[in-house]
Amino acid sequence: MNFSTRTLGLALLFLLLFLGATITLQWWLRRETRQLQGIAVTEARERLNRAVTVSGRPPESWDAGFQRELGAMLGGAIELSRIDAPFATNPARGALTFTEQLGAAPGWQVRVSFAPPALLKAQMLHQRVTAVIILLSLLLALVPLLLVIMAARRHPAGEAGSRAPWDASRAQAAGLEHLAKISHERGTALAEEHGARVRAEEDLQVNRSLLGHSVAERVRLGRELHDNICQTLYAVCLTLESVQKKSALAPELQGRLAQCMGELRRLNREVRAYLEELEPTRVTTQTFAGALEELIGTFTAGQEVQIEQRIDADAVALIPPLQIAEIMNILREALSNSLRHGQARRLTLLVGRGDQQVALAVQDDGRGFVPQAGSPGGHGLVNMEARAAALGGSLRIESAVGKGTRVLLTLPVASPA
Repeated sequence: MNFSTRTLGLALLFLLLFLGATITLQWWLRRETRQLQGIAVTEARERLNRAVTVSGRPPESWDAGFQRELGAMLGGAIELSRIDAPFATNPARGALTFTEQLGAAPGWQVRVSFAPPALLKAQMLHQRVTAVIILLSLLLALVPLLLVIMAARRHPAGEAGSRAPWDASRAQAAGLEHLAKISHERGTALAEEHGARVRAEEDLQVNRSLLGHSVAERVRLGRELHDNICQTLYAVCLTLESVQKKSALAPELQGRLAQCMGELRRLNREVRAYLEELEPTRVTTQTFAGALEELIGTFTAGQEVQIEQRIDADAVALIPPLQIAEIMNILREALSNSLRHGQARRLTLLVGRGDQQVALAVQDDGRGFVPQAGSPGGHGLVNMEARAAALGGSLRIESAVGKGTRVLLTLPVASPA
């Protein structure tokens, strides 16, 4: 049994139950109505007999006025006639009517017509409304039955039964195919993301290894500089001081000798300052802000120069601590070139960030120069480029004669999680 047959059977069952209930209710209403009608007629008949007995007038003397008064007493209308003669008028439609033979006057009969009581009218109206509801219910019930029958004829049970399994299998197969496609896409995306993370971790490990080697090389270089260059510079200064004290040179030569000694002392201080930067504790523990403040202090002490700082704290937070020393060396070389070669009096230091990079720039108002094609000349600029490449970044120098110089360092950084 398919769905259409079950639906049709249930609809017929409900329709039969409804019809049985309504027919039973209609029969009960008709029975109650007939009982009320009988009671009303009996009461009117009794009132008629009492009125005729009280009046004592024979039927021959019943004129029209008496009949109206008698009808008003009974709440209706009466008509007197011989038993063998028909009544002259027909009773009103819907009125209760009965015929009574006069016992005191044989051969005469009276027909009484009166309106039914109000309760009886309401019950009769309710009976008619119920009949109308039954008819409307039948009509409404026939409509879905006809639709079900037409659908069953249009799609026979065999055809519907043969198509339903195929449709269900096709829908299930399509759902499984869609689920497999989504699972494959998600698996591919997860694999790509995992591969990217593995490569990033490998690159980070390589960078850490390179920085570790760089720190070791810094320590070794610092020791060599301390044992060789610093000691040699100190020895040369002592020799020149002894020569200055023991020899009587001309004033011009004395001035030149004093100038040379001053340059040697300055050089010795710079080398020692550079050695301090190579210490492992400073390389690994010094913050960017502290290192930058110390660097700027060395250039502004005793010189007429203004250094403006425009630093983004979020960008500074992305710089790894192991890269701070190399960055400071690049900034030191850029500031030194601006002051010594460019003769700048106003410098601006900027630190900002992009989507996946941090940019540091040193801009001055010095004399400027014409950058050479390819790699810029001079050991200082070449060293700056080499340091930027070791950090995985790039260095760009923009300058023009009379328009100052701008050194831009760009470093890649990982986005914060």
